[in-house]
Amino acid sequence: MSRRASIWRWQLIFVSTTVAIAVLVAALKPTVFATPLFTAGLLLSLVATIIVLVLPWDRIPPAGILAVPMVDIAAIGLTTQAPDIRLGFLWVIPITWIATYYSMIAVFGGIALITSFLFTIANQTGLFSDVVLRVLITAFALGFLGTTIRIGVKRSRASSRLLRRRSEQIDRIARRAETHERRVTQIIDALDTALVALGDDGVVLKMNDAYRRLYGVDADGIALPAPAVEYDDREGEPVPVHRTVLARASRGEHLDGERVWLYDADGVWRALEVSTRPMASDADQGAVTLVRIDDVTAALAAAEERRLMSAILTHELRNPLTAIVGHVDLLLERDDLPARAADQLTVVAGAAERMQDLVTTALDSSRPARRVLSEPVDLHALVQASVSSFLPTATAGRIRVDVTGASALLIYGDAFRLRQVIDNLLSNAVKYTAAGGSIVVSLDVADDALAELVVADTGSGMAPADVERLFEPYFRGEQAAHGGVPGTGLGLVTVRDIVTAHGGTVDVHSRLGEGTRMRVRLPRRPERNDA
Repeated sequence: MSRRASIWRWQLIFVSTTVAIAVLVAALKPTVFATPLFTAGLLLSLVATIIVLVLPWDRIPPAGILAVPMVDIAAIGLTTQAPDIRLGFLWVIPITWIATYYSMIAVFGGIALITSFLFTIANQTGLFSDVVLRVLITAFALGFLGTTIRIGVKRSRASSRLLRRRSEQIDRIARRAETHERRVTQIIDALDTALVALGDDGVVLKMNDAYRRLYGVDADGIALPAPAVEYDDREGEPVPVHRTVLARASRGEHLDGERVWLYDADGVWRALEVSTRPMASDADQGAVTLVRIDDVTAALAAAEERRLMSAILTHELRNPLTAIVGHVDLLLERDDLPARAADQLTVVAGAAERMQDLVTTALDSSRPARRVLSEPVDLHALVQASVSSFLPTATAGRIRVDVTGASALLIYGDAFRLRQVIDNLLSNAVKYTAAGGSIVVSLDVADDALAELVVADTGSGMAPADVERLFEPYFRGEQAAHGGVPGTGLGLVTVRDIVTAHGGTVDVHSRLGEGTRMRVRLPRRPERNDA
């Protein structure tokens, strides 16, 4: 509160009380106004109030402000001459004012002024000893009041200063903590390892940038249009929601380097190693678990590359070793060989056979397992699952998606890879269809007994030259490259490879500005049983 407002407040309290008493006196005992000093006291209080409201108190020193309550004391003193009107109790107001803002010397000065009025102007009756006693009682009472208020004000101000210093200390500590937290966050975000702090209720308390990039979530932890999906194995089955990494960690399961496969938002397989560790927490926060997720895709790829190189080397070594062993056997069958040469050739043959065994063992251990495409697959169920996955993105872009045709279409093949085909076709249709457009996915059995899957959209379409190169690796049409549509140019290559592995075909019909129609034809039972 400003100095001016504080002075106004005190003076208005005083004058309003005085005016109220004057009104009561005028109503109940108007003869009191015949006392000149009583009227003079009321006028003095009113004049003092007007002056208080006019003066520029922000430029007046504190000593000058002290004159205001002293004038109020004098005004009350003048009114005390009125017979049978005990207005001396109003001295409580200026004494309280002085005690609140000034020293005890000022308080005693005010009491001394009050005492002088009691002896000189106040209407006195009775013996002198009674007057002295009444004056002393009044002085002691006001002195006690002023002392008590002064002590309370000192304590209040001391407490206020202490609280202010503590508040400043807390603010400094809070700023340091905030700065420290920002630094720690920056350090954690700079790590390539994905980190997530989980509460015991499964709520994500903190995550770093590596986790956001890996799982396709924004800064608030909300999934982006194409979130990543966890699988139990590469090209295996999707992990149910209650068995995901975070769900298991929130239930308190201990994970130590557990392998999880992630099919990320860019359509890339990532191998993850997940570990959990309890973190320090308090009673209010509950248990907190740190989930550490390492992307070991590059390490596995390097290991796979080493395995392939080993397979190639061992395969290339086996041919010359076979030639060595064969020619040594032919030489050993000759009758004209010297005995020493025969012995030496026998040693060579044994060494070559041992080397052959080592190469065969290495080649067998490096050969990848073959995947048999013989599981029954309902194409309609795969289409429905894929549409459900892309429907939020399509709806957000005001794109209508319909599924028509056969309600069940059973073929034999690889469910995971066929789902990849549908996902890639739908992803392209959604990306290249403008708002207000539509996508139709139809299933049917052709006259030649082949299963047909058609994905037709009303998107931007392609030029004939782009259609001819559509299945070239890394090729992207001119509109896609210059239109800012994300992509790698490998999605349709993957579609062609998977469909070809199933003994099927893919054909495209597209026109600029009219949309694209992708048709996949698959045998109900593929002739080949391996990928």
